[in-house]
Amino acid sequence: MAHVTPQQLAQARAVGADAVLRNEVDFRGYPYRHLALVARAGFADSPVPQLLAAVEYLSQYGWELVNVTAASGSSQLYAFIRLR
Repeated sequence: MAHVTPQQLAQARAVGADAVLRNEVDFRGYPYRHLALVARAGFADSPVPQLLAAVEYLSQYGWELVNVTAASGSSQLYAFIRLR
């Protein structure tokens, strides 16, 4: 399990949706109001369910969805969220 520290999170300002769902991210001390969640498509899987599951999970802790976008030329999907 690769744990994401508050320092790593603050520096990258983005985190994998899979890491959020595996409870590997320490949000304590995150100094910003906005964050990007990243989901990557698998071989035959859409990244949408994983991304939205992470958004739903974080909504319990005061985060709300702002926007979702795909990176052009990539299989990555981004959800931009903010702390209420």
